[in-house]
Amino acid sequence: MFLLKRKGDYRIHFTRSLTLPGRYTVDLFIFTPYESDLSTRLFPERQFFQSCIEHRFSLRDLPKKDRVEFADNSVALLSPHYEIAMGSSIFQYRDTLERLRQQISRSGLTEEPVKRAVRVSETFASQLRNTRAGQSRQQRYFELIDTYFSWHAEQIFLECLAAENFSDLDPELQQSVHDFLRREYDYRRGHEYMVSLDGEPSRVWNRIALYQRLLEYPLRLRPKVTPLGAGTRKAVKAVSTMWIMMLFTYILFNARDTSQKLSLTLLLGIGLIYTLRDLVREDMINGITSWLRRGKARWKIRMVTPYTDKVLAQQRLWLDYRKLSDLPQKIRQRSGRWAPSDEGQIIHYRSVVKLDKNVLRKDQIQEGLTLDCEALCHLVEPATNRLYSWTDKDDPASIESHLIEKQRDYNLLLVVSDPDKDHSTAQRWHLQLTRNGIIRCKSKKANWPTPEQDQRKPRLESFRHRLYRWFRVTGY
Repeated sequence: MFLLKRKGDYRIHFTRSLTLPGRYTVDLFIFTPYESDLSTRLFPERQFFQSCIEHRFSLRDLPKKDRVEFADNSVALLSPHYEIAMGSSIFQYRDTLERLRQQISRSGLTEEPVKRAVRVSETFASQLRNTRAGQSRQQRYFELIDTYFSWHAEQIFLECLAAENFSDLDPELQQSVHDFLRREYDYRRGHEYMVSLDGEPSRVWNRIALYQRLLEYPLRLRPKVTPLGAGTRKAVKAVSTMWIMMLFTYILFNARDTSQKLSLTLLLGIGLIYTLRDLVREDMINGITSWLRRGKARWKIRMVTPYTDKVLAQQRLWLDYRKLSDLPQKIRQRSGRWAPSDEGQIIHYRSVVKLDKNVLRKDQIQEGLTLDCEALCHLVEPATNRLYSWTDKDDPASIESHLIEKQRDYNLLLVVSDPDKDHSTAQRWHLQLTRNGIIRCKSKKANWPTPEQDQRKPRLESFRHRLYRWFRVTGY
């Protein structure tokens, strides 16, 4: 299952861990409102893929035998193995604190998540600082991790201190938080880390973001993208050119048989044929190519490991704008009231990943899918409506004006298939977008069928779907 996290005003991030070799399938359906202006001409599929979707894979954790070596400090001699081990640990710590932060934001500031955050931070600090690197490059990487950890832990606890009910917590717990912050401050000052954390808030934030990218570099798998369909497009282009030139040659020879003279009418006819060819050719080639490649993958990606360039995974990607009637029966039956008519566009993103069984180890790959909704937010019209209300009905002059911000409701359905399961699972979220960003992201029940329900009458459902499509096409 994927975990959802908000990143800024426009982006949402889905993460999960891939623990077994095999085939992983992800289908993301974005149900747009019927009043949306989204179309292939306004926002082509390729542009949406390049600007709104980011699908990445990163190394996480180590094999069990390597963790034993890491505890014995001999792993420090195996660069870049050292960077992978240390980088995995710091990001696992960050993910743990992020889950605690989300727990606090949902249920309020309580003692249990704060206690766990203090315990996890103290344990990680002890393990991190008892493992020193010997090489100069590893020493620099260790300093980046140490600085990033100290700053990130301080931000979490300062956020707790800023909460209104922090004073209601147990006094010993409050003292533990203060003591931890004091120890981290003295540690940074003693190791001359304060130079990286001094300055204006925006400058410190950007510097820490740079540190995070440097720490992620040894962990992130490098994608090598290959667009698919170039051969089909060339073939369509060649065949269309052949037919156009055959038609032109046929007309030209018939015109010569009719009249042996080169007339102005013939020249205008030749020019008109070339003009029509230039006007229609690209749209015709794009339309035929899209029809021939409908349902086929658009991109092929090879994921290679950092430093060694060893292929770790193969990925194929699809992205299409579809109508509700074009969706599979299982998806269409559970669309509910997401699409009041068949006019709204449905964005379908599909990813199929095959992990190599020879190199994958337990909890070694983390999958991250980021959806940037900024382009969808810009489709929402600016706020122009106002609502007027009384603040005091006894006073006729007490009238208050409220600016109404327009909203658009989007629904996300994420369908996942794993190699160790014979059936798929689904998750659903409801998004409310304004021109200024995402204002609401709430999880909903997907009502996805169980494995037993999937096996009931599959042939009958397929027949019903074909019959429904036939009635739509014929108009009966």
